[in-house]
Amino acid sequence: MTGQSPFDPRKLSLDVMQAAEVMTAFFDAADGMRADLERRGWSPTAAEQIAQSWLMAMLGVARGGGQ
Repeated sequence: MTGQSPFDPRKLSLDVMQAAEVMTAFFDAADGMRADLERRGWSPTAAEQIAQSWLMAMLGVARGGGQ
């Protein structure tokens, strides 16, 4: 473990809280997308699948996989 800093539980807590804030924005956007699609006449199943696909893609981008 040379070159690595020691484990800091306070830093981990802060990092998790920051990640949760970012994730909340993605989840809220996906929920809004699903509701909007349903209002436009899409079936609940189709709206859920579209919102889920979008959410998974955005989470991939957020973790650096969208490059």
